[in-house]
Amino acid sequence: MEQVGQKTPEQKIGERIKKLRESQGMKRPALAKLLGVAPNTLYRYENGSIGIKDALKEKIAQALGVTLSYLMEGSESERRREKAWAEIDEALSQEAEPVVPPQIYLPVLDQEACAGCGFNWGDLETEVKEWMPWPVLDTGGPTGPHKPYFVRVEGDSMVGADIDDGCLILVNPNVEVMSGDIAYIRWNERCSVKGIIFYPDGRVELRPANSNFRSIWIEKEDIEYLEVLGKVVRWLNMGVPRPIF
Repeated sequence: MEQVGQKTPEQKIGERIKKLRESQGMKRPALAKLLGVAPNTLYRYENGSIGIKDALKEKIAQALGVTLSYLMEGSESERRREKAWAEIDEALSQEAEPVVPPQIYLPVLDQEACAGCGFNWGDLETEVKEWMPWPVLDTGGPTGPHKPYFVRVEGDSMVGADIDDGCLILVNPNVEVMSGDIAYIRWNERCSVKGIIFYPDGRVELRPANSNFRSIWIEKEDIEYLEVLGKVVRWLNMGVPRPIF
């Protein structure tokens, strides 16, 4: 069965007849008279709507000054070109359907996480009113036992990491936060986004990515009041936060 849009052999032969006739300045009635057929019949030959008897094909080739092989199959370059296009059409017709990656619905927290000054931790317990579909493979790590979540940033203390005011950050609490990572933390009952550095002497630095803000230093004896809530693995529509260390 011929594929939709693919030309039949009769159509290809008809196109060659028409092209050769026109290249020689020959009108359809003139060629039809040489062949002993009606002009309307020749028109149908040229558009490929009817087949041509073998004996008449030889007569057409002689009238147009070409070999029967050329009339039937065209030039070698033309045959190669048609074969290449046929192979492309075949490959496209057999192309597999695109695979849609698995998705997970993640909560978008109501409160705004201020990258500059943070927000009250109690707001985290507000009921989630919005969920967002997200590719499982783009959550930066495991999706359990704790579900990753989005938080909207307010402030510009992290602009140096490409985390701008108003963007949604994706926090994954299942990913271990290492020194030099950007983390979502709780400190003094307030939450914020900061770069975090763990020092050998037990101190922790919460470093902003904006020279207009100062680092927060947490002494070893106060570490128990610091809670690292998760690693900031993505921010919506833009990708992975830019390293700041």
